Amino acid sequence: MTFTLNKSCLAAMHAHAREAYPDECCGMIIERDHRVEIVRVTNVQNELHAQDPDQFPRTAATGYMMGPEAAPILIGGERGELRLLAIYHSHPQREAYFSQEDRKQALGARGEPIYPQAGYIVMSVRNRELRDTKVFVWAAAARDYVEAQICPS
Repeated sequence: MTFTLNKSCLAAMHAHAREAYPDECCGMIIERDHRVEIVRVTNVQNELHAQDPDQFPRTAATGYMMGPEAAPILIGGERGELRLLAIYHSHPQREAYFSQEDRKQALGARGEPIYPQAGYIVMSVRNRELRDTKVFVWAAAARDYVEAQICPS
């Protein structure tokens, strides 16, 4: 499986991951009006953790929760105003892998993908240096997310 991503989007995601370090960054890649663009989203994990550390034990160093600016994008996708191509986030000081938490966020209550058409991109960042970028896509036959090859365009 392959996932095509233009070089400017890749560069923008990498810049976001380096800037957010030592916290995780998060955002989306969308297609709107025949243009592919990156949408940076605020990681509100630290605020949630501060409000209720029992319910939200992770900080932004090890987790992300997209802020309110994600909602209009996701609603726009549901209405057909744009196309959600990917959701991305970084793993500071860790490898680029699709964690159990990532899988949990990607799947609905019945184990079905919430956005089956969207890839999930994970970037490894260590000491503000981007180390690796991987993408995971839904494979219906396997009933799981599998790693795909990123093809820069």
